Amino acid sequence: MKVRTMNVWTNAPPMLRQISVRAAMEILLHEGPTSRAELAKKTGLSKQTMSEVIRTLEESGWVRVKGVVSGKVGRSAVTYEVAPDAGYVIGIDLGSTTVRVGVVDIAGRILQEIEAPVDGHTGKALVLHLNKLVEASLKKAKAPRNKVLLAAVATPGVVDPERGTLSLAPNMADFGGLDVAKTLREILRCDVIIENDINAAVIGESWKGSSIGLDSLAFISLGTGIGLGTLVNGKLMRGAKGAAGEISYLPFGADPYEPESLERGALECAISARGIVERHRPYESNLTARDVLEQAEDGDVQALTTVEETARLAALLVVSVDAMLDPQKIILGGNVGRHPLMVRLIQEALPACTKRMISVEASALGSRATLMGAVAIALNQLHNALFSPQDLPSEMRLPTLTT
Repeated sequence: MKVRTMNVWTNAPPMLRQISVRAAMEILLHEGPTSRAELAKKTGLSKQTMSEVIRTLEESGWVRVKGVVSGKVGRSAVTYEVAPDAGYVIGIDLGSTTVRVGVVDIAGRILQEIEAPVDGHTGKALVLHLNKLVEASLKKAKAPRNKVLLAAVATPGVVDPERGTLSLAPNMADFGGLDVAKTLREILRCDVIIENDINAAVIGESWKGSSIGLDSLAFISLGTGIGLGTLVNGKLMRGAKGAAGEISYLPFGADPYEPESLERGALECAISARGIVERHRPYESNLTARDVLEQAEDGDVQALTTVEETARLAALLVVSVDAMLDPQKIILGGNVGRHPLMVRLIQEALPACTKRMISVEASALGSRATLMGAVAIALNQLHNALFSPQDLPSEMRLPTLTT
């Protein structure tokens, strides 16, 4: 990625000096304004080394003076902070019905969020529609376009790394043979990372949701489509071709040999929003899964039966995920999955099909999970590209002080 050429060093210094920069930036990102003396103390570096590090970062524009604090016996110290206006990243949740955009400064502060319907746009027209939303978001955030350093776009399915086309996303079929990656880079005018939307959601929950600090986590999304995002030892599990978590194609819930199951996935045919409606009243065109859930809550027997059948199948999915991955927690997301009635019925169905105690709860971020994940991916990638030695195997941690 081009962003890797933006590292603070023009000529690579010794590895130890690069590690010193990373150590200082992690403290400034996580703890806020700090003096050089405190930075030296917390990192274990000498005051002279820390002075050189801060000078380099200040001259590069990534760090600035925050103020002066009083010390002991009348002494005072200059404090430094990450310069929030030094650069920005954009997170985008590009769904089949809704688009969400978030603008974040380099310090991790979320400056602007916007949500809008897809509004009938498809293919290239949808990308142009997205760009208008980005422009509006940047204007509201007062973030100059030329300071946007990176964007992360979360979308259903998997993008072919060679052709840039989208696959395994039946609800986004209108993209066809469009090179999504190239088109987004051209339209957004910056480097772009593309990630699966459910992978982004599990990262969002681990950064800003109910699973902060957990490094083994599964996120099951039930909605327009269904999917699974998994963190194992703090890392996304993507698989050999990026298709790990495409649980739509698990061979149960519906006949896996039916043509529709081969296209959409047997399990998605059974427990997605469309599957719920088709099982409940297949000939009522205006009915939605949300309508069925509301009718069930109001005591409609037929609707409740439909939701219970869906929950029993979803419980089998939960047990399958737990058996394969043994996560610390399983989060239920999506418009269907995080609905309180669905969550309760899944929890109630579990004891009948497993003896294991499985921690299952609704997404704390709700519809924002994927967007927060996209933001986190862009921010983390940028921090590592700018401030961390490229040969260092571990990544910098995301800042968690800001909301």
